[in-house]
Amino acid sequence: MTSEDEPVQHCTLDEPADLRAALEEAAIEFLDVDDDKTVVIYRSAVLIVRATEGHATNATAFTVELWEPPADDFEYEPDELLTTFIDELIPPFERPR
Repeated sequence: MTSEDEPVQHCTLDEPADLRAALEEAAIEFLDVDDDKTVVIYRSAVLIVRATEGHATNATAFTVELWEPPADDFEYEPDELLTTFIDELIPPFERPR
């Protein structure tokens, strides 16, 4: 469940993407929760990736929520962390302009 205070970013794609295959390809740790939701460990932060159109294996839109901040003393801005994650998962040239 997304809280009003938690940083969330939305991403829309022109073509369906297999988010879990993209996570594997990027060597990012994750755990499948259900057809739409995946828990991700990224730079020691815990993120929730949820397909909002399609499923995790064929999403045309998804959200990324910062669930737990990085565990170490990593200096970060929540929105910047989410943007960097999305850029690593789905490169900007593969998204609509």
